[in-house]
This record gives sequence, C-alpha cells and structure tokens, in this order.
Amino acid sequence: MIILGLTHPYGWNTAAALIRDGKLVAFAEEERFTRQKHAPLAFPAKAMAFALKEAGITLDQVDRIAIGMDSKWSVILPNFFPWQPLRFAYGKIERTMREIDRGNRQLPFSVHDPRLTFVNHHRAHVASSLFLSGFEQSNFISLDGAGGGESGMIGYGDGAKLEIYKRITNAGSWGALYERFTKVIGFKPHSHEGKTMGLAAFGTPHPEIIDFVDWSGEIPVINHTKRNRFLRSLKVRDPKDPLTQEQKDLAATVQDLLERALLHMTKYLVEKSGSRNLCMAGGVALNCSANGKLIHSGLIDNIYVQPASSDAGVALGAAVHEYVRLTGKRPDFVFDHAYFGPSYSDAEIEKLLKEAKVPYEPVENIAERTAELMSQGKIVGWFQGRMEAGPRALGGRSIVADPMIPGIKDKVNAEVKHREMWRPFAPAMRYEDIAEYVEGPYESPFMILAFQARKDRVDQFPAAVHVDNTARVQGVHKEVNPQYYALIEAFKKKTGRGVILNTSFNIAEEPLVCSPQDALRTYFSSGLDALAIGSFLLRK
Repeated sequence: MIILGLTHPYGWNTAAALIRDGKLVAFAEEERFTRQKHAPLAFPAKAMAFALKEAGITLDQVDRIAIGMDSKWSVILPNFFPWQPLRFAYGKIERTMREIDRGNRQLPFSVHDPRLTFVNHHRAHVASSLFLSGFEQSNFISLDGAGGGESGMIGYGDGAKLEIYKRITNAGSWGALYERFTKVIGFKPHSHEGKTMGLAAFGTPHPEIIDFVDWSGEIPVINHTKRNRFLRSLKVRDPKDPLTQEQKDLAATVQDLLERALLHMTKYLVEKSGSRNLCMAGGVALNCSANGKLIHSGLIDNIYVQPASSDAGVALGAAVHEYVRLTGKRPDFVFDHAYFGPSYSDAEIEKLLKEAKVPYEPVENIAERTAELMSQGKIVGWFQGRMEAGPRALGGRSIVADPMIPGIKDKVNAEVKHREMWRPFAPAMRYEDIAEYVEGPYESPFMILAFQARKDRVDQFPAAVHVDNTARVQGVHKEVNPQYYALIEAFKKKTGRGVILNTSFNIAEEPLVCSPQDALRTYFSSGLDALAIGSFLLRK
C-alpha cells in the first residue's frame, strides 16, 4: 500500500511525504526546491514529484492521498452565504473558505478523487509524533497558530488509539499569541519566532503584566478579548530600529508564559492519564527552550518532539494517520532521524563542479580533512547524504566550525549567515558524549531540546552556548549518520574536544540548501572558507 501525504496549499509550510508498506520512503518541504522560504500557500508540487521519484512510481500508482486539513469544508461552506447580509456578517469566514477553495484548485487531482482523504490538521500533527515516537503509550500536545477549526489539542494515545482530552480554540491560541509578540518585538510573525525565543535569554520576564490568562482550570485558557487589548497597548518596533531592553523583556515574558502554560498542561495530562511520556508536534513544539524545561521538570520521564513540527509535518502526519486508520496499527518505523530528502552521487556532484569550472579536490577521507580545516579555524559548508527535514540542520546540510575559536560566533553570524550578532548556534556531539558536556543528559537527535551546559566544560564550546548557558544539543548516532559521526570523531581525535558548532547551511531568509547547485551558490555568496560536498573539497 502506497500513501502520499501532503500539506494543503492553504498551509504556511508545505511539504510531501510518502509511505510504502508501512515504511517512510521520502519526506521533504517544498521550500527546499522552490527556494522560497516556507513556500506558503503553494501546493507542494516539487516535493511531491521528488517523493514519487524516490519511490519510483507515478501519481496514478498511489493508493491513498492524505491531506492534513479539513479542506473539504471549502467545497460546502461558501454555498451557505448567498445573501449579502450574511456575507457581511460572515465575511471573514467566507474569505477563509475562498482561500482554501483556491488552494483546492491547485491540487493536481479532484477533491472528489476516491483515493483522497482529508485529515484533521491537529490529528495529523499528533500522528506525526505519537505514532512514530517509539512510545507504546504517551500523552500528547499539539499547538500552533491555527489549524482548521482549532489551534491545538492535548490528550493520550495507546497503541493505535487517540483520546483527545482538550481542544484549544483559535481565539485562545498559544501559537498565535507567540506570533503576535514576535510582531510587536519587530520580527516577522510565522517565521521569526525562533528569534523571539533566542532574544528571551537577554531579558527579564514580567509575568505580572499578563492579565489575560485564566490559570484556575485544568489547563490555562487565554481570554482573547483581554489579550487583544493588552497587545494593542504595546508599540510595535520598527525592524530598522535597535532592540531595546523593553523588547528583550517582552520576549522573556512571552517565553516564560509559554513555558508555564506547557508545564501546566503537562501536569494535567500526567495526572489524568498516569503516563509520564510526552509527544509534541505543531509549530509551538519547535520551541526548544520550552521543551528543555519540560524534560527537566520532573513531571515526565520521556519526551519525543517531531523535528518538522511546523505545518510541513502534517504531510507526514496525514500519511501516518491514514495508514493507522486503514491497518489498525502503527507504521513499521520510528522517526528517529530526519534524513528523508534528496541525495546526490559523487558522479552528479563532480559533473556540476566541472560544468561550473570551479577548482576542487577529490578527497579520500572527507571527514578527516574537514575536521583538520575546522581545527585551523575554518568555517566549512558540509553537504553529505540525504537532506534532513525540519528547520534545524542535522549534519546533512550543515555549516560547521570549531566552537572554541575566539570570535568564530561573530564571524559566522556576520560573514556567513548575514544575521544578527546575538543569534545563538548549537553544538553537535556523539550521542555517547552528551553527558560530558551538558547537565541532565537525554536522547536529543534533533537539536530541539535545550540543556544547561556543564560549567566545567562550557569553555570547550563557548560559541555553541547561549547567553543563558543553554545549549541546543544534537546527539549523533553512528548508525544513523556515519559520515557526520566520523567528522565529530575525527575532530575529537585532533583537538581532544568532542563537540562542534553546527548551524544550517543557508544564509538569512533562505531555506536550507537542497541541491549541489544550492550549495555552490551559497558557498560563493558567503564567507565560507571551504565546502565539503560529497567526496570533494572546495577552498577559497
């Protein structure tokens, strides 16, 4: 059985995933192919084409098509607004339905195709995490800005069954709240929430100014009327103006608020279900600072966070949900790595290098040579194997450097990434070395959990530790990514330090590189010193 999972074109991050006989064959975001950040409101045509090609099939050979949104409503609801007074009263709903209907018209198949099924947006989010976590039973939290008729759901799952305890309305959205604060601070909502999270470490939270959350119930609830009144009282920073302490404190305040809300929800779930496992998805789950607070809270023993938790993740989740619905069992894989994108052979890479007429050197041991360059203070683009899914580079399309080199953080931010100087980087290390560098070690393959760096080790990787002494660790398993593991191991043998600086292979406001062409373009338009691409090395 072949199931194609897609994000609806109405989504903010679009993607495609393909499952064949219970195994994941391909999963990638549309933005990587079109080079438009997030690829919003666009059918994931290129991502779908890649997935079909990777499976060696055509669209006609797909048995089921699953879309992570209740978009069939758009075929029905516009017909309920024929009179002008109703159109005026329900204008916002009608506009939304028109946008969804426009998305439907982008589909390369009919909305009445018998193979097609629409999956509730947040059930797709939950399926992408819970059913692929490896936990037989677990609580779950799915939160984002909005997804169809709700902005989140929390509950409990056992085997192939889901029990939804609470649904969070769009009016009381925690994701939308974070987006609104992001806009007030002067960043781009739907895109720069990670900046707000990073900025929070420079501020002091002021929970006393928050009057729009009711904490008295089983879970906290946002009063949207009071929330809107509060937000209207804040002045929106012009992005060209420098950040002030007020904006830093606002970032700290909303971050603190989100963390307290998640802890409150988790406590409720643990008490209701008795489970001390937690699975997370939805855009809010990309907040690694909050995730770190959860795993170190003492409330839970285990956590699984789906690494592509944005709307892109519902493509995977919709396919998984449909598989579970049809078979009554979970798929035959655990989503313990994210390398399901395109890969390129050395022959393909060398052909491009020759056509581009750039000097390059074939290298027998690319990991060894890259580690040597890093130890000399060089910043290297690392392009190896299959591309990872999700916003965090995980050693398929990464920029790597020695995190102990003085000034390396500023150099990468200013000359390579072209972004704000205060933005943090993350450390990658061998899985077995996590306890050597951070407190409260835990499995962390996706760079989506924040840890406190060990005080006796922080001087070995200062450029990959944030101002609050936290580190977003990626623990690399040899069997999952042997080439990246070999790089870290070679660096450790050379320097005695088993941790490297890792950041995404892109420049500001561009998606992660996907193809060798993307890698070359970014290499020559940035301050990278070298490019390790396949078995070839380029140097400036």
